[in-house]
Amino acid sequence: MAERVAPPSSLLIGRLLRVPIYVHWSFGFLVILIVSLDAPHGGWRAVASGLAWIAVIFASVLLHELAHCVVARREGIIVDDILLLPIGGVSQMRSIPKVPGQELAMAVAGPLASLGLALFFAAATLALGSQLWPPTLLAGSWLARLAWVNLLLGLFNLLPALPMDGGRILRAGLAMRESRSAATVQAAKIARILAVVMIAVGLAWDPWLILIGVFVMIGAGAEERQDAPPAPRR
Repeated sequence: MAERVAPPSSLLIGRLLRVPIYVHWSFGFLVILIVSLDAPHGGWRAVASGLAWIAVIFASVLLHELAHCVVARREGIIVDDILLLPIGGVSQMRSIPKVPGQELAMAVAGPLASLGLALFFAAATLALGSQLWPPTLLAGSWLARLAWVNLLLGLFNLLPALPMDGGRILRAGLAMRESRSAATVQAAKIARILAVVMIAVGLAWDPWLILIGVFVMIGAGAEERQDAPPAPRR
């Protein structure tokens, strides 16, 4: 079997469970952003803390993606690698299971892993006597912050928007009652509506939501084209 070519414009940082882990070049912009925001106020100590926090967040993202990979391998799917992007992670596989039950199991594995991590960090926070409430991502105990990060990661990925996990769960459920191509069309329509909402909210609140909305819009179209029935021969 030919060896998979590395994702373009990415750097191999290691392997976990025999899965190559790549970081996209756009992470450089994230580093520049942290340096420009933290250095003027807290100096290089604040920069180091900010970079460490980003690294820990993406360790959680990596565990989320590894959960997908473990289930995918169990279903006989070849996992090529995991690509980490500033907006999240992507498990890159040779194929997506066509059987609804298989896709459902693979899609739900990531959010379940994130929610399990959230419970673990929340329990550790309370066991050590730290404060868990109110929710915070930028201050307080790192254990509490990790609990909220993983809760947010798990719940956000359950949004029914292809190609996110929730969209794949929705398609798997629809495909149990109708054809996969019809299920993909319906799931893609819902994804586009949610993408527009994300972009609109992002314009008023958070630019990251704009990027995620564009990603969902493009990904939903790609899923729809991939599952489109073949054109009839003339």
